[in-house]
Amino acid sequence: MSFPLDAASCVIRPEQFETIKHVYESVTAEEWFTPSSKRREQFAAYLVEAYRNGLTDPFELRTLGRAAARERFAIH
Repeated sequence: MSFPLDAASCVIRPEQFETIKHVYESVTAEEWFTPSSKRREQFAAYLVEAYRNGLTDPFELRTLGRAAARERFAIH
């Protein structure tokens, strides 16, 4: 089994989780967001990945997350 060189970068601290959770709840509460559990899980994974890749500003995470969600997870 191999581990990432920087295992600490894989850990999300409580305050970081709260930021991601707030963005997730805010975007998924919009009426256009799909009710599909699978798609909601995919969006959550998208937000975590974006955060880990440096998108840590709450406003930017919400803005770009919302735009991505509109494109990928909206009810059509």
